[in-house]
Amino acid sequence: MKRVFNPKSLLLAATAGICVSAFSGAAFAAGNDDRVLRLSILAPLTTIDPHRTVNLQDKIFLPQIYESLYLQNEKTGEYQPRIAESYTVSEDGKTYKFKIRKGVKFHNGDDLKVSDCVFSFKRAQTTPQMKSNLTVVTDIHAEGDDTLVFELSQPNSAFLNSLCNIFVISEREVTEQGEKFGTQVALAGTGPYYLTSLQHDVEWTCSAFPQYYRGEAPIKKLDYKPITQASAGLIAFEAGELDWYIAPIANWDDLKDNDKYNTELVPANHISFLVINPAAKPLDDENLRKAIAYCIDKDAMNMTCYDGLAVNADFMIQKQNVGAPTEGIVYNYDPDKAKEYLAKSAYPNGVDIGVINCSAGGYFEKMAQVLQQNMADIGIIAKVNRLDSATNMNNMRKQTFSIAPTGFSPSGDFDFYRKFSQTDMVGSFYVKFEDTPYDWKHMNELWDKGVATTNVEERKAIYRELNDWIANTATYLPIFHKVQPYVWVKDLVIPVNYPTNPQVYEWSWKK
Repeated sequence: MKRVFNPKSLLLAATAGICVSAFSGAAFAAGNDDRVLRLSILAPLTTIDPHRTVNLQDKIFLPQIYESLYLQNEKTGEYQPRIAESYTVSEDGKTYKFKIRKGVKFHNGDDLKVSDCVFSFKRAQTTPQMKSNLTVVTDIHAEGDDTLVFELSQPNSAFLNSLCNIFVISEREVTEQGEKFGTQVALAGTGPYYLTSLQHDVEWTCSAFPQYYRGEAPIKKLDYKPITQASAGLIAFEAGELDWYIAPIANWDDLKDNDKYNTELVPANHISFLVINPAAKPLDDENLRKAIAYCIDKDAMNMTCYDGLAVNADFMIQKQNVGAPTEGIVYNYDPDKAKEYLAKSAYPNGVDIGVINCSAGGYFEKMAQVLQQNMADIGIIAKVNRLDSATNMNNMRKQTFSIAPTGFSPSGDFDFYRKFSQTDMVGSFYVKFEDTPYDWKHMNELWDKGVATTNVEERKAIYRELNDWIANTATYLPIFHKVQPYVWVKDLVIPVNYPTNPQVYEWSWKK
């Protein structure tokens, strides 16, 4: 029987919060085809607008429903065509032309057009979370009915990597929903799954998109529930309520020895770090910040958060990311040096710095607790303030915080770090260097200089200087690169566990 896609009926049902399929019951064959894959992430969705979030938990889910021009494979670093099937670069490196794939459909049934791509990238230029990827873009336009053109102000060796962070969305769908887009079910993506119900802080469901241009996904239905406490998620998994989970590291040994489950410990392309706001008193004192930098016991944080299985970090970006430096200023645990810097500060006898903000639950809260003790050991006092993830991130980007543990997953290029540090990146940076005594214009120049050359060794040298510049401010303090303790049920087939973002499209049930 031919399946008929009726986007209007789907949208009406889905907006009402009903978990339905847009297709008749006959669309699913017998066996596992109608089995729901039950998943969990550690926080409620902040939005389903892919241009308005860089939240890690959002980013674990959103690639199931949205796609970019290209995907950078997390395992191999290879760029894989998605909505675009090929691209060319002009001789001067300032014009990129992408040939848009034919036959790509949005979940609302519309054919993807080049105009949707133009709309998406121009919209991304206006959002604080995405515009850092497009700072060198001076013009975006269509050429004919199958080519998307970007004009750049200067060559940018990280440009393709940056585009991988921006999803293409339906102009019609976004325009019709207006300000509500991101808060309710939308059929604006082209990915392997489409939303069928949405309650951001309770549950959301998806179904496989039968008109997906790479072929319909083997697993037909997904059900996500946010579980903010890792231990509660593990209980749900062991009770048979979840089919896949990123388990608490403290339970790893028991899980990997349990024949009931499949397990894999995968090093993540991720940095967990502390960020200090130099505009917040008394942390505007550089010597005080350096005292904190040297008082942090990374081994203790690693052991507390990951049973010592994470990799202690010297730098913010791991060496497998293009241009990442491997030498330079490093802060490691040295209590004596910490006390020396405290003595040189305006607070030689110690000080109360207020609160350490952290996202409640999970390992960021544990990082905050270890930091609290480390600082107390040298006379710096602070309370731990537990917040929901969205509020915590919002406070950091508004600069209404003093010190906080957080993290991000680099996209494969050192330039990714720009959005968290360059002063122009309002709404995405964590530290506004413009409000400090530091020569922030020089930092901005180094960011621009780093992407203006395609020579990897030249970029690495520039980024070494840039990394040392930021490290000297003692505002971004790398702690560790975490691992992903994946656990899943025996009859779920996962060909590849990626370092950070699962590709559910590749998964299947055993026959």
